[in-house]
Amino acid sequence: MDPVLKSISETAKRNHDLMRGILGPFEELHRSPAFASISQSLAEAALAAQALAEYKSRFQLPDFSQTARIIRDLNSSAFQAAQQFKTHTAELSKAIEAMRSPWLDTQNRLQSIGAFAELQSLGIALRELPAFNDRLAGQLRDSLGDWRLHIDWPDGIFTDPLARSAFYVGRGLSPGLTDFPSQAFHEGLEIAGLVESEPISQLDDDTSDDEPGLQRTNAAHDRLLRFETRIRRFIEALMAAQFGEHWIKHRVPGEIRKKWQEKRELARSRGEKEWPLIAYADFTDYVPIITRSDNWDAVFKPVFYRPESIIESFQRLYPIRICTMHARIITQDDELYLQVELKRILQAISEQS
Repeated sequence: MDPVLKSISETAKRNHDLMRGILGPFEELHRSPAFASISQSLAEAALAAQALAEYKSRFQLPDFSQTARIIRDLNSSAFQAAQQFKTHTAELSKAIEAMRSPWLDTQNRLQSIGAFAELQSLGIALRELPAFNDRLAGQLRDSLGDWRLHIDWPDGIFTDPLARSAFYVGRGLSPGLTDFPSQAFHEGLEIAGLVESEPISQLDDDTSDDEPGLQRTNAAHDRLLRFETRIRRFIEALMAAQFGEHWIKHRVPGEIRKKWQEKRELARSRGEKEWPLIAYADFTDYVPIITRSDNWDAVFKPVFYRPESIIESFQRLYPIRICTMHARIITQDDELYLQVELKRILQAISEQS
């Protein structure tokens, strides 16, 4: 049996809270023509599919007449999102009525309503507040966990999506935020304004010959590559404007600069096109440049407010960056972190353009 399917089956017997992290990608995998070839026996495939079917059967799409009741239930609850929506009731009503896929968990109704409202609340906060405002940082920390301090990354989280989901919950992720069927999760993200409509939201097409799981990973990889191009150009533009064209020599930590030079020399020896030196930066190089005290005070403080906030953003993205580099499965937890943090950072640097 394929290791991923085996892990899903075993986890289904142990702990649904971990299982929710993998069910979105598995739902997509199950629709893929490749699914039959992955399972070594019909019995094993049926066991994994049964876990998915049981999960999906719990969700319903409420009709418009239930919207007012849903909001009353939310307002009477202890969910933090309820406080946010006392002033955004109309927006929550529109979000509920815009959904077209079953999202309300009949077994955990109140928790499901609270999670949907919390997801929409994140979207509102990202629209209305400065990207690195302390209030927004605090709200993201309540929902996504506290990632400010140094993290010793457990090796297993980069290869095992269930271990990664458990790690995220351990950091403080609200697990309900991603505890929806795949189609409903993506609709919720789009309605919240956390991601624009894109092909991945149409994975309910059983006739597609594409491999949806691969599409998800490729989409995340593409977003991160585009993001890195933007962040490099942003750093280059601000630093050159402040310190001149030779800023790298004086404002980049020596070990990082040396590594870039070595990578450029290696590229030259292979006959590759030569790029500006910052183009040879790794994902982990940006934060040391941004948070270096002299660079921070002169350039980056007005953009990111606090060093720990930009450190936190990049640490939330790091596991996803590693997984996309190695074409590993991307979960709904990963996608939530990816969409929120890319939107947040790009919004901050766009305001400086």
